[in-house]
Amino acid sequence: MSDTADRGKMAGANDRHSVRRPSIDDVAKLAGVSRQTVSNVLNGRKDYFSTQTQTRVVAAMEALSYKPNRAAQTLRSRRSMQIGYHMSGEELETVKGFTLSFLQALIKAAARRGYQILVFTHTDEDPLSVFTELTTRGNIDALIISESQVDDPRVRLLARGTLPFVSFGRLAPGLPQQWVDIDNAHGMAMLMDYLVAKAYGRFAYVGAEGDEYWKRERLHGFRRGLDRHGLKVRDDDVFEGSGDAIRDHVRRMLSRRQRPDAIVTSSDSIAAVVVNIGHSLGLRAGRDIAVTGFDGGAMGLITEPTITSVRIPLEKVAGELIDRCQAEIDAGPTGRPGVLVPTEIFQGGSA
Repeated sequence: MSDTADRGKMAGANDRHSVRRPSIDDVAKLAGVSRQTVSNVLNGRKDYFSTQTQTRVVAAMEALSYKPNRAAQTLRSRRSMQIGYHMSGEELETVKGFTLSFLQALIKAAARRGYQILVFTHTDEDPLSVFTELTTRGNIDALIISESQVDDPRVRLLARGTLPFVSFGRLAPGLPQQWVDIDNAHGMAMLMDYLVAKAYGRFAYVGAEGDEYWKRERLHGFRRGLDRHGLKVRDDDVFEGSGDAIRDHVRRMLSRRQRPDAIVTSSDSIAAVVVNIGHSLGLRAGRDIAVTGFDGGAMGLITEPTITSVRIPLEKVAGELIDRCQAEIDAGPTGRPGVLVPTEIFQGGSA
C-alpha cells in the first residue's frame, strides 16, 4: 500500500476517533437552560426545576443520544447509580409479555436519570434472604418491588432497614406508602362504557383465579360497569381459573347456541386464548364476537386482530417509580402517599 493510502487510512481513523460524545453543555444549549439545571434534572432535585423544564431537558438528551457519565456520578455522589428490580419466578416466564414491556419502560426511565436497573429474583426455599442481603451489601441505591401484595412480607422487611424502596402495587395502611399503581376497577368500568356504546349487550367475563386485589378489582369493575348501564350477567358467564380450565370453559361457551356477544377478560394473555379458540371454531374476534383484555402490552399486539384492551401506561408508571426512588434516595423516607396512574382504552380490532 502506498504512503498516500496509508496517510488517508490514518486520517479516516483519526476522523472517526475525533467524533465527540455530546456533553452536558450540549444538552443545556439545546434545551435552552443552564448546565446546573441539566445537572439538577439528572440528579432528581425537583425543587430546582419545573415539569416543563424537565421535559425540555429530557427531549434534548434523547435528541443528542446523551448518556450521563455514570462513573463520574458515582464518584461525586458515592452512589452505585443502580436500582434493583425484584421479579418473581412467574414474572420471568417468557409468556409474560407485559413483564417485558414494563421492564423496557423501567430501563428507559432509569437511564434518563443516569441509573441502571439490576434485575434479580429469589430462591423458593427462602424468598426473603435476598432482601436481607441487599439491605446490608449496599450495591444498589434503591429497590423496586413488583407484584406486591397489600400486606407484603418483603415490604415489612425493607421497612425495618435503610434501603430506599418503592412498590409497583398498593400496600396496607400500616406500611410505608411509597407505591405506584393503577385503578383496576375504574379502568374496567371505563371499558364497559366503551363496549356498551358499541351496542354490545350480552357479556361474559373470564379472569385469572387468585385472591390478589387487582384480580378482584377487575371483576368488580366489570360488574360495576354493567350495573350502571342496567345490564346483568349470568352466573355461569363469569369464570375464573387458569390454564386448561380456562381453555375448556371458553370452548364450551363459544360452542353454545346462545353465546355472549362480548367476552371481557382480566388480561391480554387470556384474551389471546379466547381469540385463538374462537379462530379454531370459525369465529373471528371483532366480527363474530368481541374480545377484550387488560394490560395493553405486547401480547395484545401479536394476535390477529389486535386486542382492544385497558392499557396500563407503562411509561408513566415507570417514570413515577423512578422519580419516587430518586426522592427516597435524596431525602430518606418521604412519607408521601401512594399514587394511582390513570389507565387508557387501547382500541384494537377485537372489539
